[in-house]
Formats: sequence, structure tokens, C-alpha cells
Amino acid sequence: MSQSVTNLSCDYLVIGAGAASLAFIDTLLTELPSTKVVLVDKNAAPGGHWVHDYDFVTLHQPSLLYGVASKQLEGNWMTNCILKGTLPWKHQATKKEILAYFQKFVDEKVASGQLQYFPECEYDFGAVQHNDTTTHAFASLGGNAKYTVQVKYKLVNGILGECKIPAQCPPQFAVDDGITLLTPNQLYDSYQQGSANKENTPIKKKYIVLGCGKTAMDTVVYLLRTMKVKPDDISWIIPADVWMLAREGPNGGGPWSYPRALLEAEGDREKACADLEAKGIFERLDKDITPTRFRFPVIGKDELKYMRKIKQIVRRGRVTSINLNDGTIKIGFGKDQEPWFLPPSDDIRAFVHCTSPGPFNGKEIDELFV
Repeated sequence: MSQSVTNLSCDYLVIGAGAASLAFIDTLLTELPSTKVVLVDKNAAPGGHWVHDYDFVTLHQPSLLYGVASKQLEGNWMTNCILKGTLPWKHQATKKEILAYFQKFVDEKVASGQLQYFPECEYDFGAVQHNDTTTHAFASLGGNAKYTVQVKYKLVNGILGECKIPAQCPPQFAVDDGITLLTPNQLYDSYQQGSANKENTPIKKKYIVLGCGKTAMDTVVYLLRTMKVKPDDISWIIPADVWMLAREGPNGGGPWSYPRALLEAEGDREKACADLEAKGIFERLDKDITPTRFRFPVIGKDELKYMRKIKQIVRRGRVTSINLNDGTIKIGFGKDQEPWFLPPSDDIRAFVHCTSPGPFNGKEIDELFV
């Protein structure tokens, strides 16, 4: 028996319910209130990568600079100041706050009749006919419901540059059986479970954090500040040092500072970064090591202080393999670098995978703006 198909129509069909898509929808419906939008997303809730992110994550930047234009993420300013003791421009939303914020926004737009929202559905990018760019198709993840959409104006691909996080991306290197490899999500869950059970095991754990981005930075800080792991029990494998934006930097500093500095330095990246560091806008982990890239992480003085407590740092490029042989762990870094060996030990060694592509999921700029 053939499956029935629900026919829909809209002005704009938006794929993906992440922050960029929702900000686009907000501006569109604010400026053109009569517009009808269909929103399709694979997740069960709006929020994009935040749905899958680790629970100890917060915004890097102030909440004032994130979200949709029509709705305050930081909440009521008086409540922040009086009840929470937080200045509104210093509020950094948690994962829970961000997901609730996006859910409320979508619910309000659905209730207004401007938006039709289809969670746990997947758009079929291969179903568009070359001679018919107005008819589109998507279906529920289980395939129980199918839809066609007649689009009047535009299909908007909001997942082209979606952020990919460790929970969604298996490591891109071989890992032998017997190696304990955790995502930050699993690290959080295991710690919470142990705390709930008042676990007090005599077995000592040592952690090896893999990655140089903000996820790795968050994980190192979480291990030290929340889990109370001793710095000597943490190793950090950093493929490449990165420049960081100083959260408490001077007024005028922000994501826009880097392109401005590049213009002033006539395209000289090293000079631009050095100038920004001299102004207190950029920070580096180690004063003796010059970072080679910038991916817009925002770091606070307290976080940087924690990160600098880690003394066992390995800088040999990207990990290419983690092998186990008679209790000895061998971490490979490619043919041009010596492997790092961890001898047999009674301690439990846990690797924390923070090596996913992150923002733009590894795509280059010319692949995103097509």
C-alpha cells in the first residue's frame, strides 16, 4: 500500500533549526510579518549543536551578543542584577538556558501562525528536480510521514556550516580495543553518576585531553575546577596552539578585531596577531609559543589560569592512532613525529575526545558562501 504524502506550501523553507537559521527566521518575520515559513530539523528540539553539546558548556561570549534580535537571552536585567548578582553584559548562558530560549522562540512563532515546525525530520537534498526548484520533499526520520513543500521564494540551507561536536563525530583516527575514550558528554555523565552514587573509588584516574579548540579548553577547566582532578593527573595533546580572545580585554575588542587588525597590517597575520596581543585583545596559552591559528575562542582570566596549570602538554601535531600493546599505550602523530608512549600503569587512563571539526564543520569559506 502506498504511503500518503502531506502537501505543504510556504514562502521560505528553512533546513536546520540552529542559531543561524532561527536568527534568519526572526529577522524575516519581524520585517515581513505576513511571511510563511516551514522549518525542518533532524533534532527533537531547536538549537542545532546545542542539543547535543556537553552539559557543562556555556556561551564563550556575553549572552547579549547571541540569539535572535527580538528576544533577550540574558533575561530580565533587574533579575540578573538583584537576584543573581550578575551584570547583564557579563551573563553567559548555559546549555539549558539556550535550549529553553530557542524552544520558546519557536513555540511563539508556531502559535502566531507564521511558522510550521517539523522536528525529527530530514530534508531530501536529492529530490529537487533540475527543472523544478519550487517543489521540495522531506520525511520523518522513521519514514512514517512524508511531505512535499511548494516554496514560493527560497530554500534556505541552514546546515551547510553547522557546528560539529565530538558527540556527533567519531574520532578520525584508529583507537584500539581496551582504550578508554570519552566524549565531553560522557565525561560529564560519568562524573554526575559517580557523584550521585557518592562513589569513592581508590583507583586513580589520569586524563589525556585531545584537541586545541574551545571544547578542549572547557574540558580542561571542568576537570580542574569541577571534578577537582590534580593538574599532574591531566595531560593535554595540543595539535596547534591557537590565539584566544580575552573576555576581559579592553573595550572595542571582539570577533571583529581580527579582520580589522589584518587590514591595518596589510594582510600580515603574524603582525596582526602580535598587535592584538599587545593591546590585550588576544591571549595565548604559553608565552614562549606563538600560536599558528585563530578560531575565535573567547577565554576568561580564570579559565586561562586553570589551563596554565597543566604542565604535561604534548605538541606533535594531530593524533593519528592510539594503540594498546601489553599494557603500553602508543599515541601516534604521523610519520614526521615521534610517537608518545605511556607505560603500563595501575591507574585508569581516559582519553577525552575533543577533536571534532567544530564551527563550519571543516569547510572552507568558499564552500560555505555558494
